[in-house]
Amino acid sequence: MGIQQLRDNSTGLVTKIIVGLIIVVFALFGMGSITTFLAPVAKVATVNGDNVTQQEMEIAVQRNRRILIAQNVEPQNIDEDELRGNVLQSLINRKLLSQESEALSLEYSDSALDEEIRATEVFQIDGQFNPQQFQLVIGSAGFSPVTYREEMRRDKEFQQINSAIAGSSFLTTKEAERARSLVQQTRDIAFLQLDVKNLLDAVIVDENEVQDYYDANSFEFVTEETIDIEYLELKRSDLIAQMTVDESELVLFYEDAKELYAKDEMHRVAHILIEISDETSEEAAKIKVDEIYATIIDGGDFSELAKDHSDDPGSAENGGDLGLNESGTFVDEFEAVSYELALNEVSEPVLTEFGFHIIKLLGIEEAKTPELSEIRDRIERDFRESLAEDIFVSKSARLDEMAFESQDLLDPSEELDLEIQTTGHVNRATSSGIAANGNVIAAAFGPDVLVDGNNSSVIEINANHHVVVRIREHKPSEIQPFADVSSTIREQLQLDKAGDLAESQAEEMVAMLESGSITRYVADQYGLEWQVTGEASRSQIGMDPTINRLAFSLPKPLHGDKSVGYTMLPGGGAAVISVTNVKIKAEGPAGSREVEALGRALALGQGNVDYQEYQASLLKAASVTRTN
Repeated sequence: MGIQQLRDNSTGLVTKIIVGLIIVVFALFGMGSITTFLAPVAKVATVNGDNVTQQEMEIAVQRNRRILIAQNVEPQNIDEDELRGNVLQSLINRKLLSQESEALSLEYSDSALDEEIRATEVFQIDGQFNPQQFQLVIGSAGFSPVTYREEMRRDKEFQQINSAIAGSSFLTTKEAERARSLVQQTRDIAFLQLDVKNLLDAVIVDENEVQDYYDANSFEFVTEETIDIEYLELKRSDLIAQMTVDESELVLFYEDAKELYAKDEMHRVAHILIEISDETSEEAAKIKVDEIYATIIDGGDFSELAKDHSDDPGSAENGGDLGLNESGTFVDEFEAVSYELALNEVSEPVLTEFGFHIIKLLGIEEAKTPELSEIRDRIERDFRESLAEDIFVSKSARLDEMAFESQDLLDPSEELDLEIQTTGHVNRATSSGIAANGNVIAAAFGPDVLVDGNNSSVIEINANHHVVVRIREHKPSEIQPFADVSSTIREQLQLDKAGDLAESQAEEMVAMLESGSITRYVADQYGLEWQVTGEASRSQIGMDPTINRLAFSLPKPLHGDKSVGYTMLPGGGAAVISVTNVKIKAEGPAGSREVEALGRALALGQGNVDYQEYQASLLKAASVTRTN
């Protein structure tokens, strides 16, 4: 009844104004923006008065979950509370840095952003930037082109702050020389390794211990919540293939748009560049370029002079030839002179930000508007895309409307001729198909779709790919039965006990060595054998890094004595370590390249620490309120 009443009253002036506003919002912000535009925006934190929204949080959580999975972390091993806590803190830090960037009036230009995006390899196909590939990649990460550019712009502004702080850090030569001697120190290292697998038979785990662990830690054995999503998918590429082309309409399309296919006049120029640099002053560069120009005027070969003298490596080997270029390709000073030259004329030296140029006009390609027959394939492709675009927008709007009105996906499927598809059961960390899109997962697990059983509104996978989803089946997380997990618990408890035994034995061995027991005797008591590495470095190849770190943290032993200790190993075992014969490399000459390089590396590390402390100071001074 409500829908019918809305239709009956849709002819009034007020209604038309509202519809007009909705169209504007749709045009500016895309599908799915209408409900977002009108609804209150949930927030998870407020930072100095600026909100961190729930949507930002969910998208960032999905993105970080995919990163963990890409790093071979099993989904069930991801601590959801820890993940969400880390993501929220990261968003708060980014908000603080954004506020600081604005206060400092930092900027990163649109042209620089465009250049970075075009040069990004993952957005390219066959070495060339591809808009569809760009949309696909950023869409799978939960970005739209606008949000990706803004995120990238913020990162570049943050890098400016980082560079300013980190770049101010330095080490004195004395500090660098001391660090060098420590880095190049060697030690004779011997160790006994206790493997937990060899100790499993020495420990006992009874059934009561397994049951007690299960009762106290049942939250560890919860299955993943999953949903089976059914969805309708609207792709502009599918519509393009369905378009039929009428010859008369194609001709009209060409006539209306042929100016867009016109080729501007292009000039083929060559140049000889003499750079101004730390080694070459402007005065010295001017003297050199004037000498070259005088040689050309006296009949010298421009091409050969470019090969011998030009500081532009990209064109020098081709005689300075820069190829055909449209107006606006070069800096203003260069462009103004090059477009005043007659064919084969050579300019006097021209000063630009790059140095002095001598320019020669090699050729001119006149402006041209190609005939339809010359570019028919391109015109037909663009015509199909134009037709498909109108239908795509219309169908997408109708899909959004019907998704709101319908109880399921059957009616919109039949009217719009779209197949109802399913994902099968997926979780919040799914990394393939439409469920890999953060907006899809956020909508599917949202209360409107998951709890109330409604269709979602239209969701943008990217600008040319829209979907509507609903839940076909929901499997909530649940505690696994004891019988299904008891063997896993038993194995883990055995490993824990074996690890405790390994640590206990390691402590006993260290005590024996410190009391004067002979190393061979200690090894024999536990059926082990010493492994020895003479003159081991801090980055000794083939040595467990955990053992190496402890060996170099033990105090330097007295002459003829040893330093001993033990460490637990990542696999659960332990290692008893003995260090003798510490050697320190003699200091090199002051100001040596080796010392300078180490000083720069350590200064960079200190600069990064300074930047982290700077971020911590921003957080300490900020007013931050978490709402979840």
